[in-house]
Amino acid sequence: MILNKFIYNLANFARKYGYNLNEENDERVISMKREINRIGRIEFKIEQFPDGSWTAESTNLDGIITGGDNTKNIASTIKDAIFTYFEIPPHLCSDSLLRGDNEPVTVRQNVYA
Repeated sequence: MILNKFIYNLANFARKYGYNLNEENDERVISMKREINRIGRIEFKIEQFPDGSWTAESTNLDGIITGGDNTKNIASTIKDAIFTYFEIPPHLCSDSLLRGDNEPVTVRQNVYA
């Protein structure tokens, strides 16, 4: 897991300085994007607990579930779960593959009293 995070960060550093990893042309990425287009989008039910922890489970694609101790990095954690589900290697995981420019992110939260 630490090695994957290192590779992911190194790839993002390389992208920042103009290196093209051609992730758009990788068959695994093409397959992932095709599946996401087929279902329209991946939706999540996010539950937050009193201790600050949370879980997110896809409501329209079985098998994607993730969570964390705080909500600080919720979007990146969910993206990581999606990439993992589709078996995308860390060097090809680019945020631009999962979300278009100016696309809103909606988070639903249930409050129980």
